[in-house]
Amino acid sequence: MKTYFKIMFFMLSFAFMQNGIAQDKQSILTTNEKNAIVSLIQTHLNTSYIDLGISNKMITELGKNIKSKKYEAIKSPSEFSQALTEDLQRISNDSHLKVRFEPKRIAQNKRVISDEMQSEKEKRMAMKMAEINFGFTETKILDGNIGYLNLRLFADIKYAEEAATASMNFLSNTNAIIIDLRTNGGGVPSMMQLLSSYFFDETPVLLSDFYERKTNTKTQLYTFANVDGNKSVNKPIYILTSKHTFSAAEAFTYTLKHLDRATVVGEVTKGGANRTKRINLNDDFTISVPYIKSIHPITKTNWEGKGVQPNIETSEKDAFVNAYIDAINKTVKRKKNNVLNKIGYTFLKEKSVDNAIIVFKENVKIFPNDANTWDSLGEAYAMKRDKENALKCYTKALELDPNSESAKAMILKLENIK
Repeated sequence: MKTYFKIMFFMLSFAFMQNGIAQDKQSILTTNEKNAIVSLIQTHLNTSYIDLGISNKMITELGKNIKSKKYEAIKSPSEFSQALTEDLQRISNDSHLKVRFEPKRIAQNKRVISDEMQSEKEKRMAMKMAEINFGFTETKILDGNIGYLNLRLFADIKYAEEAATASMNFLSNTNAIIIDLRTNGGGVPSMMQLLSSYFFDETPVLLSDFYERKTNTKTQLYTFANVDGNKSVNKPIYILTSKHTFSAAEAFTYTLKHLDRATVVGEVTKGGANRTKRINLNDDFTISVPYIKSIHPITKTNWEGKGVQPNIETSEKDAFVNAYIDAINKTVKRKKNNVLNKIGYTFLKEKSVDNAIIVFKENVKIFPNDANTWDSLGEAYAMKRDKENALKCYTKALELDPNSESAKAMILKLENIK
């Protein structure tokens, strides 16, 4: 399920879960029922799954499992759906491919509702997304005039265009933009299309081809020629990733990376590239089937099962500070040592000592003959209670500036610490 739909169902999920548990305890699957479910899965994989070769392997594996009676001892519907999911994902390495036991949801979706009820349902969904500002949870301008956007989901622009536009325009006068997708689990292509459009000029740019095997058809996604407000065409763009970054968030990352429009910093992403649909197998079980393949115009492939590879690979924790430093190095031309020093002290005030040390170390690397940079690094090490490194830094600062009273005082203080 796409992340933004999860928000819509959040208030109902607990009740559904409790009901599902009760139903699961009362339900005992027979061998014939399990065989019928496997047969339906095989049919849908053969018809719709995006890769026919992998589909055939999964179909064959399920057939072997039935013959070997692998599922014979399983009576619980939830356990059966989990076992099927694990078997399918082991072969396909496809995190989108899932079997679920959800009779309540199937019954809910089969209900015929009026246009008025549908409209009310959409309003409730929009209200839920608005509570987290449609995923645009934090937008700010950092020291050095670097923009930062924490984006938690890719909501449909039908609801979220205003929030996206406001964020992009707020960041439009910065020297570079960092987009944090480390906790972003995906969403819909329209938001990817809108955000990407702010980073290219008026000439539409092909973002992705989409191929559907069942219909043998191809569609394409281009940037919008025009957007509300100012574009950020020439400035550096950074995208932060983690192993949790998934689906549409990966699409945005992979697309901009291979169009040479963004630098990716962080961890290899989760690896779900293809568009998915949820199919009712019967009144109790569904299967999520990736059925449309994303194809990048440059690479002619995608990130399915592999994840998006960062340009600067680092831990999830250190991704932000590494992107921030790179952005400063690429955009600040004058008094860079002062800018980096200020950033380091901002981290110290926020009690982010490790980040401060990373920044100060970069500063002494670039400006090794500046006593103040060594003094600042010494202070950060002292706050971390790293006496050995703090003394080394203050000693270096005093060597470069023999008149530094602060360095003298700190060396004396540190030497007296047992």
